[in-house]
Amino acid sequence: MEKQKINYYGVGPKIMRPTVAYGIAATLLTLFYPKLFLMNFISGTAFHIAGGIFLGFGIAFIFISGPAMKRAVSSGKLETTGTFAVVRNPLYFAWIAFIFPGSAIASQAWLLFGMSAIAYYRFIKLIPQEEAMLDEAFGEEFLKYKKAVPAIIPCFKNI
Repeated sequence: MEKQKINYYGVGPKIMRPTVAYGIAATLLTLFYPKLFLMNFISGTAFHIAGGIFLGFGIAFIFISGPAMKRAVSSGKLETTGTFAVVRNPLYFAWIAFIFPGSAIASQAWLLFGMSAIAYYRFIKLIPQEEAMLDEAFGEEFLKYKKAVPAIIPCFKNI
């Protein structure tokens, strides 16, 4: 059996397509029915600041993790350092925990919180496919890493 080439995007597109489709629908509903779907129980400024903080953390995580993963994929190595030492899927984590909620908070559109739920559900369903490729490519090295580092919720005891 021929080894599969590691794909930089993994199952990301399969997670993102339905998530983004939902996000577009949620945004349109919020635009057409703002009285129903906007969070306006505190000042918009507070939402913008809080959302900006979430988005900042998410973007930082992506800017740190993305290049590291790209280098690892291009060199055929398993990345286990930096953000990958605290969570096996830091890019998915950034989107699910920071980018999608940050967008919901900053825009005050509570329906957008559903994007995190959809992305997480798709992640749980699809990540075994990505991990099977990593297991095939890296064998025992990946299995040790998988045992030591959680899939989506960071654990900082490893650093």
